[in-house]
Amino acid sequence: MEIRKATLADVPVIVSMSARFYPTTHYADWCEMDEASVAGLATGLIENDVFYVAERDGELVGMIGLMIAPFLFNQNRKFAVEIVWWVAPDARGSRIASQLLAVVEQPCRDAGAERIQMVHMPNSPPQAAALYRHAGYAESEISFTKDI
Repeated sequence: MEIRKATLADVPVIVSMSARFYPTTHYADWCEMDEASVAGLATGLIENDVFYVAERDGELVGMIGLMIAPFLFNQNRKFAVEIVWWVAPDARGSRIASQLLAVVEQPCRDAGAERIQMVHMPNSPPQAAALYRHAGYAESEISFTKDI
């Protein structure tokens, strides 16, 4: 198993993995996933931000992508904000998730980020929160969404 920086050649598989991930989220209740939008997002993250994939036996089985952005209340400080972090169900339990989480720290630092903010959705597996805590993350925010 190899964790490596994603390339533009990976975008079609990233879109495919996203199509497997998306229905498991509450976002799927709001609107359908648009493959062109996901491809554009992945391309932007690969070219401008931080995106890594996990490859096992020539097949991508996981991904993590973060956007580097100025902090809302101080534009002179940068945060890395998770856009996607997912491991295929048949590859879970093999430390891929923790390896993906660990590998992005240095590239985020190199991009000028001082902090990483990860997302934990209501339907995220409970082991994700435990992994965050184990890796030194602290709970920082809960968001609420309303249709208008």
